[in-house]
Amino acid sequence: MKKRINSSFPNFYIFVLMTVLLFLGERIMAQEVGQNIGNSKFLLISGEKVLQVNKIEKDGIIHHLNKPMLRLFRTRSKISNGTVLVVPGGDFSSIHTKQEGIEVARFLTKKAYDVVVLDYYIGTESNIQNLAERDVLSTYQYLKNNFEKLGFSNSPNVLLGFSAGANLAAKAVGRLNKGEQPEKIILISPINMDECMTGTVYPTIMPPTNPESELFLLVNENDQVENKTRCIDYYKTWIGYDGHAVLKVVKDSIYLAGKNINPTAEEFQLKHFILNSLETGKILVKTDVNPATIPTEGYNKGRLAEKLKLIAHNKYDLILMGNSIINNFEKTQYQEVWNQFFAPRNAVNLGFSGYRTENILWNIQKGILNGQSPKAIILEVGTNNVDEKHYPTRHTASQVAGGIEEIVKEIRTRLPETKIVLLRPFPGSYDGPNPTSHRAILDRSADLISKLSDRKHVFYCDVNHLFLNLDGSIKHELMSDWLHPTPLGAKLWAQSMKPLLSQLMNGKVLDTEINSNTAIVPVSKLEQDSYNWWDRHNDVLAIKDSINPEIVLIGNSITHFWGGKPDLKYADGRARKSNGPISWNNLFNKYRVLNLGFGWDRTQNVLWRLDHGELDGLHPRTVIIHIGTNNTSQTSNARVNTADEIVEGIVAVYSRVRSKVPRAKIILMSVFPREEKPDHPRRQLINKINIKLEQFAKKNSIKLVDIGPKLVSPDGVLTREMAQDYCHPTEKGYQIWADTIKSILEKE
Repeated sequence: MKKRINSSFPNFYIFVLMTVLLFLGERIMAQEVGQNIGNSKFLLISGEKVLQVNKIEKDGIIHHLNKPMLRLFRTRSKISNGTVLVVPGGDFSSIHTKQEGIEVARFLTKKAYDVVVLDYYIGTESNIQNLAERDVLSTYQYLKNNFEKLGFSNSPNVLLGFSAGANLAAKAVGRLNKGEQPEKIILISPINMDECMTGTVYPTIMPPTNPESELFLLVNENDQVENKTRCIDYYKTWIGYDGHAVLKVVKDSIYLAGKNINPTAEEFQLKHFILNSLETGKILVKTDVNPATIPTEGYNKGRLAEKLKLIAHNKYDLILMGNSIINNFEKTQYQEVWNQFFAPRNAVNLGFSGYRTENILWNIQKGILNGQSPKAIILEVGTNNVDEKHYPTRHTASQVAGGIEEIVKEIRTRLPETKIVLLRPFPGSYDGPNPTSHRAILDRSADLISKLSDRKHVFYCDVNHLFLNLDGSIKHELMSDWLHPTPLGAKLWAQSMKPLLSQLMNGKVLDTEINSNTAIVPVSKLEQDSYNWWDRHNDVLAIKDSINPEIVLIGNSITHFWGGKPDLKYADGRARKSNGPISWNNLFNKYRVLNLGFGWDRTQNVLWRLDHGELDGLHPRTVIIHIGTNNTSQTSNARVNTADEIVEGIVAVYSRVRSKVPRAKIILMSVFPREEKPDHPRRQLINKINIKLEQFAKKNSIKLVDIGPKLVSPDGVLTREMAQDYCHPTEKGYQIWADTIKSILEKE
């Protein structure tokens, strides 16, 4: 009898063999794709080959996009002059690919350039510009990492954009750090440059804080006034940030980006602008000594003589040095402020209207500090250094900071025991309440000036938030000419400096006006906790600049114990595990993040930390604020605040953050639910806080995020599954927060 053969065996082996062959085939195909992309004419941004090319209609425009993709054009020249990434224009709902992409690419390949033309996201959705900007960034990074595989001899060293494409190119470069930027960026008739961040008067598009690229900007003379003005201001800011730039303002006849004609046609001059921009060597910049550091005689010789005579006959404990903002205290309307805050401290006014850093240095060299040994000097200067209306030269941010650093060195040499208070340059302007290049350059100089503080001899003091509305515009009642504080403005900043001056002048408190709302009065550590508050503060100051965070979180223990940097530690220095490591890593693993959460902090503690440098000099893209729950606690060190007081404290934190990092998107969190039952008095107080926060956010177009309903059950109960102690989230609770933030970040 024959043995029956199991027919499933051969089928099984055939299946295994086919699977192996299929796997090997895919590997071989993948290798071939990797080897052959150098011959590709079309690629997806991810580097994969394109199955369906986006259709260019008869008018030369893409009206419907299948997928963002790259069109690759390689020069036939033996040596390539470089690689140009071209971002054609349009109106964000279409792309002028033929005229401003393909025609430009053909022209440039003949001039020995390799060219990549980008088809980016278009449409009418509210976040379409964010998606398109992401396409530009992703393409630029892909080309940098894969230029050799693509058959290019150079990484993308030029970014060229037309109209909407120029807008996107400018946004993209603004997000690139030092060492990441292209050699050149050429912007042709950028549109929508006058747009502002939601709820603010701050421009959406700004140069990178450390511009390494050379900027070549072409603006149409007959463009809309607001857009043209903002383009020119963008150029001025680029230079003010110590960048190199060329601006050309032309009539429409040169070629108006967006027209259905070949921009490189012979009858237009545009091709010459592009070629000149590409072929221009490094823009020559004078490398002489910083003019802001060269002592220069000021115009008011008579006042200097008077002050030298005064100094020779009197000794002072406090000296105020600077420009007209200091000088104004001698005016009649400011005498009440002077007599309340400064005269009792045995102070002298050495302010000189219109003076710049170089003039202050001249005064010092002429002996204006001779024979003095004050306890403190307040220095306020820099505004006139960036004044382009009344002076032949405008100094850059680093030049201003360099001038102030030189003044500090001179004072420290002459008066080594004197404490120096560096005031952040005030947020004024000659052009009205909204920020222009004037304020932008001063803000950048403030970043550099803040680093002069050693918190032993030199102290940085920022009171600018006092003068600004929440949208960033200047408060008219505090700066009626948009430049000089009014008597009320002067009183507020003098009062704000009171704690620091009292500390530096042996604790002598002279002003007795105390705000009854403790939630807005900055104070350092209040409560004892499982970690060392002061060590964490010092850890933040030590690492914040090296992290260069893209995201900053500000809050209390709920934020603190989520994770991140600085490392979590117990009071004795032992490492501590975070409460939400999985959700933290899932959300933040691809970002540089700084955690400014401190256990037991109230709004007043956050204000103190912000006033003492934790955010100074940083440029995060996003700041997440969650604070206020500890203000609902009564302890021997601090009282419970009312809902109105707590909201005022949260608003004060928001105001500080907006002033210090004007380019950041701020996400304000409603106070998380606390206590198990919804009828608990603390929960009811938190509900009142959140109602008022919602009203505040709606009124000021501020992004407020409330995850409270997701943390509690349908009947309002907060379970231990979400918050282990009915306050601090578990991993599951943190994941809800992370998922919410992730959806917001992905839309950026």
